[in-house]
Amino acid sequence: MNSDFPTYSFRLEFFDERAEIVRPYILQFFTHNQEIELFDVKNKRAFLKKTNAHSLLLKDLFIGNKVLINGRQYEVVDYSDDFTRNSFGLQMESTYAMIKPGFSQFLGEAIERIYQSQLTIANMKMGYLSQEVASKFYQEHKGKPFYDTLINYMTSGPVVGIEIIGKDAIQKWRRIIGPTNLETAKRDSPNSLRAKYAKSTTENFAHGSDSPQSSQRELGIIFRNNGIQLSCILEGTSLCIIKPHAVKSGFTGSIIKRLVENEFQLTGVLQTTLDLPTSNEFLEVYRGVVEDYMDMASQMCSGPCIAIEVSKPNVFQELRTLCGPRDSLVAKKIRPGSLRAQFGTDVVLNAVHCTDLEEDAELECEYFFVLLNQ
Repeated sequence: MNSDFPTYSFRLEFFDERAEIVRPYILQFFTHNQEIELFDVKNKRAFLKKTNAHSLLLKDLFIGNKVLINGRQYEVVDYSDDFTRNSFGLQMESTYAMIKPGFSQFLGEAIERIYQSQLTIANMKMGYLSQEVASKFYQEHKGKPFYDTLINYMTSGPVVGIEIIGKDAIQKWRRIIGPTNLETAKRDSPNSLRAKYAKSTTENFAHGSDSPQSSQRELGIIFRNNGIQLSCILEGTSLCIIKPHAVKSGFTGSIIKRLVENEFQLTGVLQTTLDLPTSNEFLEVYRGVVEDYMDMASQMCSGPCIAIEVSKPNVFQELRTLCGPRDSLVAKKIRPGSLRAQFGTDVVLNAVHCTDLEEDAELECEYFFVLLNQ
């Protein structure tokens, strides 16, 4: 095997809704020319011959992620050989990052730093920690003088929980946020997020796991056991969805920063990957109305998207104005400062979805922040 351009192998599963069975596949990713091929395990035959006609990136192939290949959505469930497990797998370290109460307006800055460090966001949700969850999360500090103050603070408002994946993810995120002590952060890491935004050593902007063991424990509490109760308001809000292509292109942080700069309050944030039936259900109002409906539905389930509930006076019209015309090519001409002009390329890859009818705003927010999480 070429050590400079290795071939990695992954176990994928496809849920066949008609037959109601899970079908296993092996995906080979050839790094020397970015080609892939699929092997049908059950029928012991090639399912997709070697091709570069795909949109997969190697960093998309982490366990638990869902990827779209030729219109079908597969889940990455494991590595399929020891080489991939011991080589690629070691590069996919996970860590838990948490933006603490009172700092969600700086979420865009944090996400930009994550992307700049060549890391990937696997999970993200904004919401509340209960006293029980916060106590379990910080159990190592129980009995210390600051414990009650810490628990009260961490349950005082919404946090943003983030699972970060990538090479040296634990240490990279800890370098991004800087030392725990605010004065130390200002002195030793003046460009760190804590030095720039923290208010005190308790209200110090963010949390980061300090070891692989801590990471797995904290990720288990927050994501595996649904430790965060999603925040949303529903009334007087509107929905902005950062589409999969924009997420994959690394635009998430910049788009969220633009929302905040335009005085939108982030009242709900959720990263999720839709399947095609769910995408079709959400976009049903566009069926038969726009010619590119199927392309639009396929794009929405082609990878992780980020749903953001926002509020401000006249939120519906203000958000539509910031997003700009649906076709990014039109937006570049008549609304060059809009999100779709800056981060989109055409009518399908137009960076963001926003609610088009004011009466649908609450329904769309409810769909993502309530119905999808029941």
